[in-house]
Amino acid sequence: MIPNDESGSPAASETAPAITAETAEAWVIETEEGARLLVAIDALSRVGPAEVGRLRAFAPPEMVRAALRLSEARRRGARKFRLSPRMWLDPVGVEQATSELVARHKSARFAGRRVVDLCAGVGGDGLAIAGIAEVIAVDRDRLMCRRLRHNAALHGVADRLLVVQAQAERFAIPAGAWVHLDPDRRAGVKGRARAFADYAPGPEVCQTIMAQADGGLLKLGPASDFAKYFGGDEYEIELVSLDGECKEAIVWFGEAVSCRRRATCLPSGATWTDRDSPVGSRCQVSGLQAFVHDPDPALSRSGLLSGFATAHGLSRLDETVDYLTSDSAPETPFLTSFEVVEHVPFDLKQTRTMLSRHDAMAREIKVRGVDVTPEVLRVRLRGSGTRPATLIVSRVGGRARVILAHRASTAGSTRSSEGSEVRESIVVESGKPGSSA
Repeated sequence: MIPNDESGSPAASETAPAITAETAEAWVIETEEGARLLVAIDALSRVGPAEVGRLRAFAPPEMVRAALRLSEARRRGARKFRLSPRMWLDPVGVEQATSELVARHKSARFAGRRVVDLCAGVGGDGLAIAGIAEVIAVDRDRLMCRRLRHNAALHGVADRLLVVQAQAERFAIPAGAWVHLDPDRRAGVKGRARAFADYAPGPEVCQTIMAQADGGLLKLGPASDFAKYFGGDEYEIELVSLDGECKEAIVWFGEAVSCRRRATCLPSGATWTDRDSPVGSRCQVSGLQAFVHDPDPALSRSGLLSGFATAHGLSRLDETVDYLTSDSAPETPFLTSFEVVEHVPFDLKQTRTMLSRHDAMAREIKVRGVDVTPEVLRVRLRGSGTRPATLIVSRVGGRARVILAHRASTAGSTRSSEGSEVRESIVVESGKPGSSA
């Protein structure tokens, strides 16, 4: 415990031990003074130099910095954790952590198992799995382990989640246990690593760990090169989206495998696998029909789009883009459907005329497969129309077209929605042809 002066703040002392990140965070989390400091931070509308100066009346700089980190991490964590305002978090741990909805989806396969959660972090996955299984949560970082113990107690699963400080590659997997492995995507690279080779631990170590367990999963980024390493029949690759954004590529292995490819759409829980697709199916290209469909990114990234489209009587607009078309709008969480009003060649003058003809205002612009700068396009198309509409700029049968449309559903993608009203924004899927995996 950090010694306090009469004001309750940690006192400066020549003999006091150095204040580390761990002792500073623990003081913020575990003391009444730390709680008051967090309340003061949360009451601020902004945090600039002047505000930081005033906060130092509550505590020394180390504690203020720790409290600011915690406050920011909890703010970010609110998008992932319902108990975020009370959790012990850090910004990097939150960024790596799995959202509760995704974690609960994955945890279902671990029911009744003994599970080793390697690279456990702040507990995004381990906490969910501990709700239905016994978990050994392993992380090499002492402070991260302390955070996880706090979070396990907060979620009421401390009796089923044992936290161990150890390196993932050196931890002995108990006989019969399944593994949840979440390697670090930020070790040694700027931003998030895309290539699996840049993860820590990397491919060789991860594959060795996977071979030691009866079953489980490896969590990778959805943009990673997972197919390069896990293309065999012994693996199941599942792409998971949440609210229209692809969140994870999950490599199931061992006894956990149920198919070869799977796309899962949350929060609906809808799933589509290679076993659901017609054998040898290949999606045909057709002319533009009454509806254009934007597929959920998990469906595209999983490589299952053609089979799904064939099974639902849909065609592609073009070989190089993932937009689908049909004369009706299927009811499925995997598609966001747009009813076509009119379409013209990709030409600014013709596009303006089309918008004017329908008194339309381009509230949403979606671009795929056409080399165009959407921001500039939006400025050039700004007009006096009063009826909100969607512009879809895409290749259709090898030619660039502009499609004026209205949303017929928002079941698949909510990336451009806020409540029931489309935000006034540009949605850019791809500036180049060929966006599918």
